[in-house]
Amino acid sequence: MEKPILIKSIFMFICLWGVTVLFLWFRRGIEIFWKILATMIFIFYLWFFYEEISIGFFSFIAGWYNITIDFLKELVFLTFANLLFFWPLTLILVFYKVDDVGAEKLLKFLCILTLVLWIVFVIYIYFNKGIDEFFYKNLRDMIPHAKPSQ
Repeated sequence: MEKPILIKSIFMFICLWGVTVLFLWFRRGIEIFWKILATMIFIFYLWFFYEEISIGFFSFIAGWYNITIDFLKELVFLTFANLLFFWPLTLILVFYKVDDVGAEKLLKFLCILTLVLWIVFVIYIYFNKGIDEFFYKNLRDMIPHAKPSQ
């Protein structure tokens, strides 16, 4: 992770955000004002980060496989690091949630997510060379049209 995650993988985040904004437009029960506002916020981010997004787009076109693997790997690390933020927020939501079943399911989900991320993180720390070789070399060789890194 040489560059900050939000700059290195911004194209992938914007693509994901664009798909979710598109899904929002098909969701019934939400007022049109909020759909337009959410879309305008998305458009603002497209404009604000245009240079980084265009660099990310051309990088993706040049080598989509490596960019996708980097994004997924960094997404796991980003989620692991953001658990410091998610845990207190989730515990506040659990405390104020009216539905006891929903509160327990939310707490169970975060506990299981945390344990899975700890396991993934520890495994990656001890076996990072083998894992990187598998994803960046062996798996790439099995996928058609995946270009080797330049």
